[in-house]
Amino acid sequence: MGAGSVWVVSYDFGGVVRVDPRTNRVVARIKTGRGPIGATFGAGSVWVANWLEDTVSRIDPGTGRPIAKIKVSGHGPEGMAFGAGAVWVSDKSGSVSRIDPSTNREVALIQAGPEPRYLTVAAGSVWVTSFDSFSVRRIDPRTNRVTAKIVVGSGPQGIVGDARAVWVGNDVEQTLVRLDPETGKVVGRTPLPDGAEGLASDGRSLWIAGNGAGTVVRIDERTGKVTGRTKVGSEPRGIAFGFGSAWTANSLDGTVSRVDGS
Repeated sequence: MGAGSVWVVSYDFGGVVRVDPRTNRVVARIKTGRGPIGATFGAGSVWVANWLEDTVSRIDPGTGRPIAKIKVSGHGPEGMAFGAGAVWVSDKSGSVSRIDPSTNREVALIQAGPEPRYLTVAAGSVWVTSFDSFSVRRIDPRTNRVTAKIVVGSGPQGIVGDARAVWVGNDVEQTLVRLDPETGKVVGRTPLPDGAEGLASDGRSLWIAGNGAGTVVRIDERTGKVTGRTKVGSEPRGIAFGFGSAWTANSLDGTVSRVDGS
């Protein structure tokens, strides 16, 4: 979400698609590189991880054109998040790259466990799921060092958080875990039989891409209980909340679903 638009990565197209939330129509398609797989918005730009060429593309939403392509040290950049003044990118080789948006350069490479996937910036830290080690790594952006390894369950994927809580979706175990951002401890666990790929928050509810069941699941952040379940396209993975709705990219049928957030 950013610049009044919804941005959706298309691996097959080799770029990012811009959707106008007023009309629910695609208004632009922008090539970024080979195998784009992750995206985030920050510093007035769209950032896209090009998995097959170990680069990150920066797009100016005003012109709709790439303005920089940044080589990262890790192989297979995938998950992305913006926060603490930087772009954070996980990769298949087990690390997280920190990119400075003022220079368009990688300024740090942090070891983050085997198969790091999704990231979030919350409570003064960067949090990244490590799929193969059943854990979440907590990174201090002041030092670029891992300060904690938190075991959460089998197959952690999606993660989202704020000052109150950090939520992790365990896709293999099919649970949603709540972490206390002060202590880093697990303080809640909710069954999630739909699966749990991407996670998003609107501040009151969590929105979860249930890739196994083809659903978007809504959970009350206060109680941790399921309050809604909506059928969407095939294998939803990435999800974001904005413009009063949850938006999910359905990987197998090449569609985007919009779920009313009211």
